[in-house]
Amino acid sequence: MKQKNRNTKNIIILIVILIAIIAVITGVVIFINNQRYEYELSQISNDQIKYYKLEQDGRYGVIDREGNVVIEPNYAELDIPNPTMPVFIKSEDGQNFSAIDNNGNDILTQYEDVEAISINNISSNIPYEKTVLKYKQNGLYGIMDFEGNKITENIYNSITNIDYKEGNLKVEQNGQYGVINIKGTTILEPEYESIISDGYYDEETKYEQAGFVLRIKTDDGYKFGYADERGKIILEPLYNEINRITEITGEDVYLITANNGRYGVVKNGKEVLKNEFTEISFDPNNNLLIIQKDNSQGVVDLEGNNIIPIDYDDIIIGGKYINAQKGEETLIFDATGNNIDTDILSYNQVNDNYAIVIDKDNNYNIVDNSGNKKLNQNYTYIEYLDDNKFIATIDGKTGIINGNGQVITEIKYNAIQKIEDSNALQAVDSEQNRTDIIDSEMKINEGIANAYISKKDNYIKLYSETDVKYYNLDGKEITYKEIEPNNSLYADKKDGKWGLIDSTGKVVVNYEYDMVTEQNGNVAGIKKDGRWQIVDTNGQIISENAITLQSVDATFLGKYYQTSSSKSGILYSGTI
Repeated sequence: MKQKNRNTKNIIILIVILIAIIAVITGVVIFINNQRYEYELSQISNDQIKYYKLEQDGRYGVIDREGNVVIEPNYAELDIPNPTMPVFIKSEDGQNFSAIDNNGNDILTQYEDVEAISINNISSNIPYEKTVLKYKQNGLYGIMDFEGNKITENIYNSITNIDYKEGNLKVEQNGQYGVINIKGTTILEPEYESIISDGYYDEETKYEQAGFVLRIKTDDGYKFGYADERGKIILEPLYNEINRITEITGEDVYLITANNGRYGVVKNGKEVLKNEFTEISFDPNNNLLIIQKDNSQGVVDLEGNNIIPIDYDDIIIGGKYINAQKGEETLIFDATGNNIDTDILSYNQVNDNYAIVIDKDNNYNIVDNSGNKKLNQNYTYIEYLDDNKFIATIDGKTGIINGNGQVITEIKYNAIQKIEDSNALQAVDSEQNRTDIIDSEMKINEGIANAYISKKDNYIKLYSETDVKYYNLDGKEITYKEIEPNNSLYADKKDGKWGLIDSTGKVVVNYEYDMVTEQNGNVAGIKKDGRWQIVDTNGQIISENAITLQSVDATFLGKYYQTSSSKSGILYSGTI
């Protein structure tokens, strides 16, 4: 009996061990598989850039961050795919490409052709894949790293970027397209006539979770399908049209599909609405779908449940209120479909205490949670700012008020708007033709007339042809010395004229110029009578000529000036 129990116990232990081994192996397989799809995109800040593209007389070369010529501008084309690395792609004739280093020596010569891979439709001053290049051998392409190590074999007729999807590459074989990533992992086999990104974006993952709209050509015309970001086919190519509802964030993927002119909705590959509607639109405020069948409209939720029956001539959603019009009558419903007796057409809850409402006369007001209107005047526009602050417009003028209507910032501007990724506002006074900056405490900092505004990584620049001011991201005015404390020169204005001073305040360039630039590299620009010259950190003019520039925001490096028209990254031209 004891022997039998011992044997049973040993079998149980063996089973447990086997289960554990299987679990470990499964975990390792999943980990290895995930690694094939995971990659890190290179993020390069402006202060990490070592090399810039140089143009002279239609030919291209390279300068370094001090403005010294690294590669003479002798080439018909030249790309700098990663400006932290001395690997440059040049072409003598615009057709054949090869790589050189910062000494002008040929590198990666084992390949017929070496090219940078351009990235389209991204907001970056470095519009290339920054970790891989494409190479050509025996008439076919593959990808490799910057040291020349092959990531894929040369098996493709072409390799290009997919719009928005940095790190993903569209590859062609025999006129059909697929997708690989920069690690060489096949996402989609080359079986499609066309592949595009669905355009999905969120703040955390950027375009990483965007999927792919697939197209094939059939005897009945083009048919569309859909794959997720790892290439899993969600919808086979059976539809006349597919569009993702990109406003819906998270793991769920909602697609509006079309067949024979009729629209439907699919969630994660499962049908929510059949293809029987003439139009479908999405309301992101309430996550509702406005559906139309022939000439009648209604509303359903994202699971296809009826909210408003398809019985109305027109549906307009204002905040959490739904305006349903039939003939001359307009009914108001809440987001769950309950009929409401109110003169409010739009109700937008902005925080725990307040909502912004619009009545039938298009007047704006603020209401509390009990529905009490807080403002005695009729505003023509109200926008929630934060906490207890609102941008408000009345009688053609705009200012800032609190939830009780008390004026925080004088209502005198023609427009006030947030400065992206900051806690500051820009306020335009058209009568004075001046742009002011309102800081996070709602204090007005008098700005500049005829001004332009530029948001940098860690500061805001307000500038015109004859003036410049700097602010931190809270809208407080600061000096450029606070931004770049290690510079040798700083722009300074006195009695309406500009000069340059050193870090101790000693005058290096006298106050006799209409405008000057801040130091970039080892130089700064000075402008008199509309023409620019360049000085070094000792205040000595080093430019050979004085020139007129179209750009108000001039930047100089060495003897060259930055242009703003390069689709291949930061470009300097000259000499001056």
